[in-house]
Amino acid sequence: MYKTSLFVLVISSLIVICSCKPKVSGTEAHTARGNELLLANDLEHAKSEYELAIKADSANWKACYDLAGLLELQGDLKKANYYFSRAIEINPKFTLGYFSRANLQDLAGDEKQSDRDIDLALGSGSPFFMIYLNKGKKEADNGNLQQAITNLDSAIRLRQDVYIAYSMRGACEYKLGEIDSAIRDYSTEIALNPGHVMGYLNRGVAYGEKKNFRAAINDMTTIIQNSPAVTQAYLYRGTYYFQAGIKDSACQDFQMAKKLKAPEADQYIKHFCEAAPAPTTTPPPAVAK
Repeated sequence: MYKTSLFVLVISSLIVICSCKPKVSGTEAHTARGNELLLANDLEHAKSEYELAIKADSANWKACYDLAGLLELQGDLKKANYYFSRAIEINPKFTLGYFSRANLQDLAGDEKQSDRDIDLALGSGSPFFMIYLNKGKKEADNGNLQQAITNLDSAIRLRQDVYIAYSMRGACEYKLGEIDSAIRDYSTEIALNPGHVMGYLNRGVAYGEKKNFRAAINDMTTIIQNSPAVTQAYLYRGTYYFQAGIKDSACQDFQMAKKLKAPEADQYIKHFCEAAPAPTTTPPPAVAK
């Protein structure tokens, strides 16, 4: 779910403004003034200017869209939906309008309508990165992994510099058993955002699936060095130490996880350190976020 923020609303408004030729008219002047007030975080006066713009020209779809976004910020989802719909009615090719209304429907808990709006945005003639990313996430959440990958492929073709798209595609590939592809995507994710813990965690799990325990241990060690409170990293690294035949290090990691109050730590200690476990036993894979 992508909650609209003031920053997103301002950027979206600027996109709409820059995509249209300026006009010298009363309605455009009110819209421009509303945007200035929005940038100054004066929401009530901005709202008044947008309303004046619409009163001067009921077909001003830009003002309808801006007013809808402002109403969403204020929590008036019913009116926001009305003005998003009005903007789309006036300009049926307005891709951003469908996308924004889809996000609003997510907030309101109407997933079916949100899905319909995302599909309408994709068919509007000018879909953009976030629409494919959103669609990919929804397909993945519904278990349609191959379709999710198809949408994420489209997102990545439009933007190769957004790490989360690779993280999401890697998670889908992992679940489909395409481990090498998942490792490549997680590696790209890490290259784009070296501080993203889940990239190392998920790539480490994928390496473990390939029985490349040294690489898996290295990724978990990177997490521990930079985020020592991540208990999952100790549990995974301990497991991979054990599978690599380094039992003492494995048990030290499980003890550290226990010290950090990981609820599963006692189970790992009992299974790996106090019993004679099967060496192929591994924790469940992490889920990309």
